[in-house]
Amino acid sequence: MTEKTVFLRVEEENLASSMGSGSLDVLATPAVAALMENAAMSLASDILDSSELTTVGTAISIEHTSPTPQGAEITATARLTRRDGRMFYFDVSASDRCGEIAHGTHTRVCVNAEKFFEKANKKFNRYTYVLFDLDGTISKSAEGIRASLEYAIKRLGAPMPDLDDYTRYIGPPLIDTFKNLVGLDDDRAEIGAHLYRSYYNKRGKELNYAYDGIAELLGALREKGIKIAVCTSKYEPFAKEITEILGLYDYFDAVCGSTIDGTRKDKRDLIPYAVETLGGKFDRDKASVAMIGDTYYDARGAAECGVDFIGVEYGYGDVEAMRKEGATVFAKTPADVESLLT
Repeated sequence: MTEKTVFLRVEEENLASSMGSGSLDVLATPAVAALMENAAMSLASDILDSSELTTVGTAISIEHTSPTPQGAEITATARLTRRDGRMFYFDVSASDRCGEIAHGTHTRVCVNAEKFFEKANKKFNRYTYVLFDLDGTISKSAEGIRASLEYAIKRLGAPMPDLDDYTRYIGPPLIDTFKNLVGLDDDRAEIGAHLYRSYYNKRGKELNYAYDGIAELLGALREKGIKIAVCTSKYEPFAKEITEILGLYDYFDAVCGSTIDGTRKDKRDLIPYAVETLGGKFDRDKASVAMIGDTYYDARGAAECGVDFIGVEYGYGDVEAMRKEGATVFAKTPADVESLLT
């Protein structure tokens, strides 16, 4: 995350002294406290011109510090950590050559919040829109998908393919799975998709479990003001129900999936749709879009759309297959995704 560091050489000895700020009663060296506040104010001013930023109130709380002798060289660093309404929260710290000597918090209020948020997102977040595949990225869903697929294939009386390799059917559009994996023609593939959805709606969707760390990742992205959406080839009503089953629905600004008639099934169609649903303009905003997924279908779709892609290694897809589609950035865990996005 973007941060700001400022420097001070102490010209006069400043011993720690008691200071009060509202309900705060802190022990701080005045020169250090002033430098820390300066770092936060400077960082905030980098986002907007001073004419656009109004400080309604500030508060610094210093949890620990030490005396600052004459001649000491002090650096103070501010980092924007979260936003809540019009309030921006900064972590601030100060160090000398021996290490950290103080840390605390700083808050600033912006009157023109909407404009401030827009520019702050561009300054502090690499991406404005982050899109997540569902199966194998957010949800451990193989059990329900396999059961639904087996049901449909048995009802059709078609030969049962080897379903042990999840990469063959978790990720691609459902119609394509029945055509390419099961070997059905267009009409029977449509029947297979209908049977699959019927079983999945009754039983398969309940066999979904969120990956460890996903809720924390989504919460962290929301705190940073990033707009997030599910972007999946799964039928959109099912995708919405699954995020509810997982307890994750409220983390997303949108849940975007395929249509039942197949007119919107591939990631190359779904990614622009998701961005537009989030309120963006795809052609204008594609540089600020990241797609997160676990299969080469996700990587290919991102490449076709010209947006950045992060592949997750914990899902059902194959890393080498994603690399062949141009993927170069990978995350081993959901926590790694956050660090790669900011």
